[in-house]
Amino acid sequence: MMDYLLTNSLISLCVLLTVQRLKNAPAALSFYLLIIALFSWLVPWHTLSQINYFSASSIYTIDVSEFTFDIVPSSDITRAKSIVAEPQADYQWPAIIDVFLWLCTIGLSVFIWRVVAYRKFIKHLQIHSTPSNHFDHISKAYPIRLTKLGEPAIATGVLNPVIWLESSMTNRDEMESVLHHELTHLKQGDIYWTWLICLIESIFWWNPLCLKLAKQARQQLELRCDELCMQKLNDKYQLDLASLLLSEQKRKHSTPLFTPPLLSISHTSSFNIQRIKMLNKEKVMKSKYLLLVTAAMSFSALAATQIVDGKKNKVSDTKVVEQQAYSEQYNAQLAALLEGAKNAKSENEQQLQQSAANILQWHQSRSALSGYEESELKILSFTLVSHIYHKLGQYQDVLDAYEKWYAPGSNPEYFLKNVLATTYMQMGRNELAINELESLSDILDGKLQPGSLMNLARAYIEVADYDKAMDLLNSENAGDNTYTNILRYYVYDQQNNRQKADELKAKIPTPFAVTPAKLPQISIPGSPLLREI
Repeated sequence: MMDYLLTNSLISLCVLLTVQRLKNAPAALSFYLLIIALFSWLVPWHTLSQINYFSASSIYTIDVSEFTFDIVPSSDITRAKSIVAEPQADYQWPAIIDVFLWLCTIGLSVFIWRVVAYRKFIKHLQIHSTPSNHFDHISKAYPIRLTKLGEPAIATGVLNPVIWLESSMTNRDEMESVLHHELTHLKQGDIYWTWLICLIESIFWWNPLCLKLAKQARQQLELRCDELCMQKLNDKYQLDLASLLLSEQKRKHSTPLFTPPLLSISHTSSFNIQRIKMLNKEKVMKSKYLLLVTAAMSFSALAATQIVDGKKNKVSDTKVVEQQAYSEQYNAQLAALLEGAKNAKSENEQQLQQSAANILQWHQSRSALSGYEESELKILSFTLVSHIYHKLGQYQDVLDAYEKWYAPGSNPEYFLKNVLATTYMQMGRNELAINELESLSDILDGKLQPGSLMNLARAYIEVADYDKAMDLLNSENAGDNTYTNILRYYVYDQQNNRQKADELKAKIPTPFAVTPAKLPQISIPGSPLLREI
């Protein structure tokens, strides 16, 4: 969570500083920079390193080449591979995450309130306005309605845009410039940008950086509109704008923080003075502006990358576990864990129960470590206790242990979805197993490793969804191995496709090449610590 806040804060500050240096550049350049900074607050940077890491590594999935098949249906089909070095650090700050979610939920409520207020405002204008066709020579695409606004004009409407003109403006010389201003807003799609800014500003109402970005984005949107109008109307627009904004008839107006988003020519006095001054300057895109933007984006990307990665010298080799120097606390806790679970390989029920109890006691009494050591030790201990509970057939205890190891908001490693899915299948809760594995597939952009893919295919088979199962079994990542062929044979048998089933008989063990087809027993998840016991 702190990665997320720090990354976005750096990006926002970098963009705000860059915009200050781009005062003489076209407003569109600053506007899009500010929009990028605003949208960066919607990116969960603290999870990206984990997502990319899992996508590139197979160790968080099941190695299908290690499946074994016994005639007695007690084969160990699933076995976890060795654990990775430096897993995603678990900061264990659920309180911060909870507060963040509550604040964002309040922000969504604020946005809904603004939408409701906006609709009421439009309804009020509709009732107290009259249509006018005297300005069709200026705006044929959008209707114009006359009403009492207290300001020159506003443009509204996402689906049905309308320009609302102050009734007293009809006889003023600046009227044409006012209409061109609002018309330019609508043609540029500024109403959509305004609503997007409104959404992000509402969600992050508690964030001063977001509020600053939103305010400046609206201002740059207005300056961009002024520049486009200036190109079309030349000096007339500048004179009309100055006359209009500095007129004694104009009511001073300052937009409150949470009013409905409108496209309006009326703004704060200080910003209006800035608008008039800016029109005196010729804004041309120069190479130095592009270089400045490139430098800002590069710095932001570098900052995000460094924070997401967490370490400057990250090593991708999975053997780094053996090279990593662990702290004394880590080594002491690992030794205590192995001592308490020394009978984890036993087939004696009493010894297995005692080992599981020792691991639970160890977990409750130990002190939390920091960084990757804490994350790694949690994976090692949880996979070991889940292995023991699976041997005992105590599947609910696996789920209970998972809740103890990984409280809500603790960001558990995605590999563990395989363990949960296997547990759910053992309990006959196959839909939940499918949910876990489909979620893992979404996280990895559909690039499941063969073992996870086979688990998902098996779950589909358990619910008799043979079409989805066969789609997975025939996919590129499924490969051509014994377990895959057993599942294919079973599906073909269920679909009464004897020709395809007979073609696979020679590729699978004899106990499974029968009719009706049989499935191997769902396996017991392994643990990297088993080889240390």
